[in-house]
Parts: sequence; structure tokens; C-alpha cells
Amino acid sequence: MIKRLCETSKRRPAQPCDPVFFIMDTDMPRPLVANRRNSPPLSAYEHKLNCSNTLAHLKAGVFSGQVTDLQLQPGLGLHTLNATAQQSFVVDSHRQPGAVLHCFLEGETDARLDNLPMNLGRRPGTPVKLVLTSTDTPLEFLRRSAPNEYVRKVSIQMSPEWLDTNGLRLPRSSHTAGGVIRLERLANAIEIQNLEGLAATDNFAAPVQRLHAQATTLALVAGFFDDLPDQPVHIPQSKRTKSQLQRIEDLASQPGPMPTLSGLAAEAGLSQSGLRRLIQSVYGCAPLAHIRNIRLDMARRALERDHISVEAAATLAGYASPANFATAFRRAYGQTPSQFNRKQRIF
Repeated sequence: MIKRLCETSKRRPAQPCDPVFFIMDTDMPRPLVANRRNSPPLSAYEHKLNCSNTLAHLKAGVFSGQVTDLQLQPGLGLHTLNATAQQSFVVDSHRQPGAVLHCFLEGETDARLDNLPMNLGRRPGTPVKLVLTSTDTPLEFLRRSAPNEYVRKVSIQMSPEWLDTNGLRLPRSSHTAGGVIRLERLANAIEIQNLEGLAATDNFAAPVQRLHAQATTLALVAGFFDDLPDQPVHIPQSKRTKSQLQRIEDLASQPGPMPTLSGLAAEAGLSQSGLRRLIQSVYGCAPLAHIRNIRLDMARRALERDHISVEAAATLAGYASPANFATAFRRAYGQTPSQFNRKQRIF
């Protein structure tokens, strides 16, 4: 929920996180491939942030206005856009695992993730919304912009490691097709004021501006996650606790019927009440709910990767009844296994 390094010190072919920009200034598109070849090695997530940086570098030829990017902490990035597109362009890239908190203060863009519309933007007269999207697998991202398209927006990018380090988690019930999470709510007056302040700042050149940007960004993220249910209390894990959690996950991942509460407790060397306290403190849910989440995720990945049948996926998830499996799958991912399977075969 990116520890690989993108080798940029040597000449290399384009990686999945490298975007391709097509500046549509004539009838024939002119591709500009954004490969950063002579810079220090970057993690996959840092390179994702630099994909936005590349867009900022095209500001003179594409945008009239402010385009800024800032890495506030390792794994925490801020991107703002307060500009008008001077010509048509397409951004074709791969979004890496992690979460992004989007806020459009004005305008909208045609953006698609995994070939599905993201439905981001704000039309005149509508309230300002905060929208969080998250994925645990790389997905294709495509954005098209038209001439004279004005957008004022703020995006906050969070890597899986940053989320884990800060003890933040997303509700499993918010998963939709392909493992994408989408959560949204209306922004309050203070949040809108903070967002407008970020969007109005040109380049965050002064150290004090960067500190203000970090404090404001953290406040926006904290406020959004504070409204989510079941946020676990972050407790440092001892080696014994990590070993217990690993044994529980290993048992849960074995094919066949789902383990019982007593079986899980015995495997971890805990009483049943101790098991409940451990799983609740770490994952914010009951032990059997956690096991169901693990099994459903195994089934989803098998459907996506191996295109197995719904019946086989039900067995893998530990359900004797495919109908019961389909109900649980729909609640977790927003569509039935059959619908999910058809989508994977098409794309």
C-alpha cells in the first residue's frame, strides 16, 4: 500500500512510471518522453512525483499561470495547479501504488484511471469536495486537456510507506473495481481557505512557505482521515507481535475453509480475547473480518491475474457457496466477481 529504485544515472528504456506528453499543436502529435536520465536515483514513488514535475517544466509551452510541485516529506508530495492550458495535450502514464487527496477549487479535467473516468472537478455553483483515490497496484493513467481549460486544484500524494509509517488505513468497504478506493466528502470553510492559500502560492521558494505548506497539507490529510471509520491506534510492534501477526496471516492464506477463531488464537499463542485485542488494535476490525478481507483479496488477485472461474475464486476465498462469495465480493469491491472477471478479460 515502493522500495524499488529507478536507475536514472544510466541511459535506460522508459519505465512504467515515465509519462509521455503529446503536445497537440498541429494535426500531427509531437511526443515528448519524460525520462530524467542525469539525476540521482529516485524511488518509484519519488519518480511519480517527478512525473508531475515534468508537467511543471512544460509550463512555459503549455500553461499560463502557476504549476508547482513540492516534496514535503519522503513519500508525501504536494502538487498545485492554478493555470489555463494554452493548447491541447495528453498525459499518458502509470500511477504507482499509493493514495492521492484531490481537491478541485475550480474547473475540471478529463482523467481516467484504469480506463475508468475519475469524475474529478468542480462545476460552477457546486460545493468544494475532497476526493481521495488509492490503489495498491500500478494502473494506467490518462489525462486530456483542451485549449483554454482553466483549473485551480490541489493534489496531495501519499506513498504506501508514508501511510503505514503514520498509522493510516483506508476502509476495506470502500474498494471498487480493480482494487481502487474512492472516498469523498464536502470540504469545510477552514479547509477551503487552506486549499485556496496553497493554490495561490507560486513556487514555495521561501523556507517559511514550505513549512506553512507542510503544516497545511498535514492538517488536510489528518482532517480527512479523522472522519474515516475504524482508524486504528498506532502501537509500535514488538518482534513477538510481528511474529504473531505473520503466523495469523500465513494460516489465513492457506487454501480451504476459513480458520476458526480458536484456530487463529492457537496459531498465534494467544487467548481468543487476546487475539481480538491484537487484530482490533492493528487492523481496526474483528479477527474473522480481517481473515475474510485477506481471502477476498486473494480471490480478487486470482481473478485479475489468472482469470479463474467464480466457483474457483469462491473456494479460494473459503466460501462453500458461490452466491455467498459473490455477495461478500460485491460489498468489498462494488461489483460481482462475474462483472470483475469480464472487465479483466476485456482490458
